[in-house]
Amino acid sequence: MRPAARPLPAGSPAALLALRQRWPAAMVAAAALALAAGGLRIAHSPRDGRDTARGALGAALFAEGADAPLRLQGPAAQALPLEPPAPVTMVIAVPQPSAAASAAAGTRVPQAAAPAAAPPVQAASPEAAARACERLLKRLPTITAQDCADARLAESGAVSVQGTPLYWRDVLPAAAQASASAPRPLRVLVVGAMHGDELTAASLALRWIELAQAGTVRSRQPVHWRFIPVLNPDGLLAKKPTRINAHGVDLNRNFPTPNWERDAPIYWDKRTRRDPRRWPGPSPLSEPESRFLHQQMDKDFKPDLVVSIHAPYGVLDYDGPLPPPSRLGQLRLDQLGIFPGSLGHYGSVRQGMPVVTIELKHELHMPDDDQVLQMWRDLLRWMDNNLTEAHARATP
Repeated sequence: MRPAARPLPAGSPAALLALRQRWPAAMVAAAALALAAGGLRIAHSPRDGRDTARGALGAALFAEGADAPLRLQGPAAQALPLEPPAPVTMVIAVPQPSAAASAAAGTRVPQAAAPAAAPPVQAASPEAAARACERLLKRLPTITAQDCADARLAESGAVSVQGTPLYWRDVLPAAAQASASAPRPLRVLVVGAMHGDELTAASLALRWIELAQAGTVRSRQPVHWRFIPVLNPDGLLAKKPTRINAHGVDLNRNFPTPNWERDAPIYWDKRTRRDPRRWPGPSPLSEPESRFLHQQMDKDFKPDLVVSIHAPYGVLDYDGPLPPPSRLGQLRLDQLGIFPGSLGHYGSVRQGMPVVTIELKHELHMPDDDQVLQMWRDLLRWMDNNLTEAHARATP
């Protein structure tokens, strides 16, 4: 007879893993666990004055962990000084910093009126693409040298803290969709590896470049795609890949969300217990990588949709004014709440744009080819069903 399993401590990593393995049968148990831990608190959304509930799995996973949303109560909540964690030692496989990398990290981006979107980015020359692949390929699960070369990644002109180019690639609508009488294309920004240790996030972005270029499965409407497969190359290329950038900042807590100066320090101190992997930085947009992405969202590209790829929680998160997608492939919707300084919070509250956050199941092992394609199909289907009407209303 098989011996009875020893109960796992509530909220322990093993207990959470067991919950994930039994999903979705553990929905009720997960919610009960979160309630017992005091974790089913509701994160208040400054956007619409309503409470934003989190799903059962999200509640259990984040109940007592460093990623739990935190309700902050009005002016009585006192901001804490943002002292940096212990210095981070990173060995980066990149050249010495260029002159462009020496720009002051604390400069804030002014909130000016947004001009017209910048012209499309051209594909890199084979030589330039080869230089990008030489840097990145060794850290991209399932991506072959030919896959990387075909992506034709170009240097954006922006660089990381350590001087590594931030690469991008635009894919324009098919010729049949780009006629003079066609509506303005939707602009969709796809961002991978904001956290450098989430290697599959970069790989999925590159696989989707391939699908966008092939055009065999595409939206019914014209789409201008912009891909930034690796936002945090210093973390990705470190001797041991790290979540944070070379300044020790969690880029997904560095965006200018409402009351950042008050909420981000309290969140880091009280909820994460000053976890150095989640330091939000000394000020919003203190990092060249977050400033680059902010520039794309606020001024240069001005997307209609942002897709941010992460790992390893195996869920689909969403922030924004439109109905959320219920699933992408095997990933089911489980809204996790809002966090001070996060990209989803910033995009939805400050920009009023939908932000789809993909949490792949593993940071090292890619989903199979069928799932990569199914997630792409489901994303396009959701765009066709939701973005078309909203885009038409917003287009002059």
